[in-house]
Amino acid sequence: MGMIANYQEVNEEMLDELMQCDDLFEKIEELQEAGGIEIYDMDKMWDALHFLLTGKSASKPIVDDLISEAIVGTEVFSEETDDYIAYILADRVCEIAQKLQEIDISTYLKKFDMKKFSRRNIYPNIWTDENEKEEIMAELADCFEGLSAFYNQMAEKKKAVIVSIY
Repeated sequence: MGMIANYQEVNEEMLDELMQCDDLFEKIEELQEAGGIEIYDMDKMWDALHFLLTGKSASKPIVDDLISEAIVGTEVFSEETDDYIAYILADRVCEIAQKLQEIDISTYLKKFDMKKFSRRNIYPNIWTDENEKEEIMAELADCFEGLSAFYNQMAEKKKAVIVSIY
């Protein structure tokens, strides 16, 4: 198992409740298990997609950058936990959705260099076998398309988003 990124729909009322919650991890897990909300699971490619699109690791999010925020969220709930859980308010979700629509992922993939990912220790550590390059590029494209579709859906519904990476 590794660190997996999940993006989940949340309304503003529930977001307010989560901000006051003592056991945030448990509450988010409960919401996911209850169903009835949209969830996008990017699996382990969150850092790789962030690096592909921004040139920087997601371990150091870029402040006020819509692409960085799409992957790691806008605000972290708490710095005092090992679990990374952040959120994005509904208005910002709309901005992110618009920005993602402007991106042509194939342009970024043309510059894809596995050695660069390896040198920067981008997660997951899968950058050594050049024979897997096409498969990895396809997975990155799928992750981008899935994330973009998720944000479009959240923007249409005027929903906030919870980003959890653990």
